[in-house]
Amino acid sequence: MRVRIIFLLFLFPLGILAQPLPSIGLPALPDDSTAICPVTPYTGSYDTTGYQVGDTVHDFTLYTMQGTPVTLSTVLQGGMPVLLVSASYTCPVFRNKIATLNLVDSLYQGQLKLFVVYTLEAHPVIDPSPYSGTVWTTSQNQQAGILLRQPTTYGERKAIVDSMDHAVYLRPEVLLDGPCNPWWLQYGPAPNNATLIQTDGTVFAKHDWVHRAPLNIFCDIDSMLNTSSGQCASLGNSGQFSFALDADSVAYGHPGDVLAVHGTLTNNSSTDNVILDMAKLTVNVPAGWTTALCADICYSTATTQTQIILAPNYVQPFTFYFYTDTLPAMGDVEVGFRNNPHPNNMDRQRFYGNTLSTGRAQPQDGGGLVAFPQPAAGVFSLRSSEPFQSVVLYDLRGRQVFSRTLPAPVSELALEPGLPSGLYLLQVDGRAEKLRLWMSGD
Repeated sequence: MRVRIIFLLFLFPLGILAQPLPSIGLPALPDDSTAICPVTPYTGSYDTTGYQVGDTVHDFTLYTMQGTPVTLSTVLQGGMPVLLVSASYTCPVFRNKIATLNLVDSLYQGQLKLFVVYTLEAHPVIDPSPYSGTVWTTSQNQQAGILLRQPTTYGERKAIVDSMDHAVYLRPEVLLDGPCNPWWLQYGPAPNNATLIQTDGTVFAKHDWVHRAPLNIFCDIDSMLNTSSGQCASLGNSGQFSFALDADSVAYGHPGDVLAVHGTLTNNSSTDNVILDMAKLTVNVPAGWTTALCADICYSTATTQTQIILAPNYVQPFTFYFYTDTLPAMGDVEVGFRNNPHPNNMDRQRFYGNTLSTGRAQPQDGGGLVAFPQPAAGVFSLRSSEPFQSVVLYDLRGRQVFSRTLPAPVSELALEPGLPSGLYLLQVDGRAEKLRLWMSGD
């Protein structure tokens, strides 16, 4: 009898541990007409939101596209650990991780249940992003034609998932968050986080961005299951990278536009990672502008430097953003890329934003006087309908920074003033009109 009592006491606490915390919903399948609740934008750390390693998660019931309920505790009690990954079709990072999620779902079939939980649109058009409070439509979405409003009803959320399903192959099962976004709020407001949950309802691993180096989702799952997927390899950090612009270094637009310049970072090694430091080295933009780095993720405008890891043979798109104001202006930022373990492997690139003109081919015109090209990479040319003999350049504070007087009047002239990157005002022969001149300093 004593043995039986001990045995029952041993089982009782296990039964408690094997259950998640009380459910956060949903009590029933929402109607398609049910309104999506408004949210307060979240701009904090994705890593500190939601559950941390060792926490016991809350239970939930969410529904598939077909209206089938899925309850977390039921899956866990069936002896299957669960990986939950948040998703949004307008999140370029999520789209870039679809191949990884498909591989996870395939490799661990029968050992792990992976659910993609569809939440708020990260980067809708017209409507503000839930991660900034402002309209934040990425250039990647514009290029891909993924231009979607934030859903206002549960049915509209389903319609976007249906569109995604027709556009991409996503192997894991998709669950839709409820109209008031209970899963997003409880499991951490983030566009592409991951929570790996053991069968006892506790968190084994948490990713603020799923499978973002140095975190490796395959290593975490292998460790939890005590298995080997072959995807958790220990790599060296002796790779070499290169950077290339996809097109021009200048982005043109209208005042108030978000301007983007695109490039590509490539790890040229087939065996080793590259630990890459990125930093804004010099920032010459108007006071009303802000700028942002965008690589493996898009960083806040306050981020001036960061570090990413490029896997062997990996090609990483890079975008530099200018968030302009309502006044016509120009600005430029120099960004440095450095291979951290091998600092001699480095690159620098200057990016330009221009809301003064709509394209490089259009010279600045000032009463019969033109200066071209814009921006001028060291050397620029002047052409005038009236001959001129003297040239003076001023900075935006009105200080004279360059002057040249010619022995005889000319109608066209090439100059190399040797000025740093920036916006200048150009005057010839003391004329009243002054011409804007943008020097790249390169």
